[in-house]
Amino acid sequence: MHLGSFVLALTAAGAICAQAPAAPKDFSTLDKNKDGRVSSVEAEGRAELHDIFDALDKNHDGFLTATEFSSWSGAGNTKDAVPIDPTTGPGGSSGAQHMPKI
Repeated sequence: MHLGSFVLALTAAGAICAQAPAAPKDFSTLDKNKDGRVSSVEAEGRAELHDIFDALDKNHDGFLTATEFSSWSGAGNTKDAVPIDPTTGPGGSSGAQHMPKI
């Protein structure tokens, strides 16, 4: 009788563990190429993130910034996210056009 109770308890514990939500995912872990944003390809590893990727991508550029990512309920740490350098992005400026001509 005790063995049956033990098996039942293990089965119940397994069912509870199976229903637990996935641990939060850190932005820097998903940002595989360390460009300061998460692409839909990088998000494929987390089905629950990939499923709502378009809704989180507020500016519809195909990438999640740390700010956009942080609105996801499964988001973990975003403080270690690599900041996006505006001089390297499309439309970014290195500031050279503002320098005096010598």
